[in-house]
Amino acid sequence: MLIIYCIILIHSVYAKEDCDRSTREERCREIFKQIEDCSQESYKTQLMDCLVTCGKCGAFSCNNPQPDTMLNCTALAPQCESTLWRNFMKDKCPATCGKCDLKNANLCKDASNSVICSNMQQFCNSVDYYDQMTYACASTCNRCSAAAGGDKQTSELLSNIAPIRKLIHCFAATTVCTDFARDCASRTALCNNPQYEGLMHRVCAKTCNKCDGCYDYSSRCQTWASHGFCKNKDQNMKMKYCAKTCMLC
Repeated sequence: MLIIYCIILIHSVYAKEDCDRSTREERCREIFKQIEDCSQESYKTQLMDCLVTCGKCGAFSCNNPQPDTMLNCTALAPQCESTLWRNFMKDKCPATCGKCDLKNANLCKDASNSVICSNMQQFCNSVDYYDQMTYACASTCNRCSAAAGGDKQTSELLSNIAPIRKLIHCFAATTVCTDFARDCASRTALCNNPQYEGLMHRVCAKTCNKCDGCYDYSSRCQTWASHGFCKNKDQNMKMKYCAKTCMLC
């Protein structure tokens, strides 16, 4: 009887809150008397047991869109709440940062049928289909931008991997300079192929040794330039996406 009592006591002390049933634990109320503590890094361990109290049930329920071998979210975890990197980390490392409840689908929509995108998800990080999947299945491939939401051209522009350029320059001495497609190693010969080099430099920067330099980070820069994109007064926008085409570097 004593053993059963001890088991019940231990369970009551250490049990996690049940998101499915919305059950709360008294100890969580004690730990998080100040609700703002739910967002503090120092409380992250306790938070994982108190998701109902903190209203974070969906926050850690997803997967990061890329494995740590491609983008080391674990190493970048301290940047989750950084003013500079918050949006990047929300998009690229939602599970690590507990941002899964900020649904990617709220930021943009798949241009293609969502069922088709779901079935094609395995190609999100393929060299051959990277741009096509980014355009057709931006939400499924987790390539929406928090700033997206304007006209179609702006949405296409922002759904690319704009933060990567800034991240590479900031963390050039770390492992962040990486490949964003799975099959870069087997496509090395395409690094200097005129037909593929733009794409390869963007999604296989490490393999192609192009982690720094003057490049376009969208395959549509020439088209945008013909419609006056390079005359846009937003220098940051031009530098992020079409630095080479707009002759900014």
